[in-house]
Amino acid sequence: MKRSLSRSQQAFIDALLALMKEKAYSDITVTELSERAQYDRRTYYRYFDNKDEVLYLYCAALLSDMAKIMIDKGEYTPKAGFLVFFEFWERHKDLLAMLEKQGLLYFLGEKLGDLLYDNVGQTVHDDLPEKFGDNSAFSQYAYYFTLGGLWTSLTLWIKNSMKQTASELTDYVLRSFTEMNRII
Repeated sequence: MKRSLSRSQQAFIDALLALMKEKAYSDITVTELSERAQYDRRTYYRYFDNKDEVLYLYCAALLSDMAKIMIDKGEYTPKAGFLVFFEFWERHKDLLAMLEKQGLLYFLGEKLGDLLYDNVGQTVHDDLPEKFGDNSAFSQYAYYFTLGGLWTSLTLWIKNSMKQTASELTDYVLRSFTEMNRII
């Protein structure tokens, strides 16, 4: 399940995360990343065009772990999926806090649809089309509607100092669907 990373890719990820604890993301250079990773710039450019790609690869590898958790649970209901989503991010509070501090929550939010589909959905469900765009229009809109609710709930949780538990957040989301269904 875990995305296979080369030693040098992992070194660049580790270097980026360490540097992000020390300085602004926008101020981190390829030279600094290469020095911290103990690889030359050519190795960096063999894998990455920019540091956003390093961060993306890290998020993709991380979300592969979410897929493993879902498979281990073996339950594929919306409730189980929402709970895994929130439990997963609860375990990665430090990353979320760092992304927020760096002004990079938008990065994760913009990429989350692709990241989840490619690294969780396709791993957990072997019947999904390889390309997201090959899903029916309804499936695409339903996916992004649900993802939008999960993402904005997660960002509200971050802004509220991450006080609620994953179970509470899951309950809030499920109750919102119940309430919407009631007014239809």
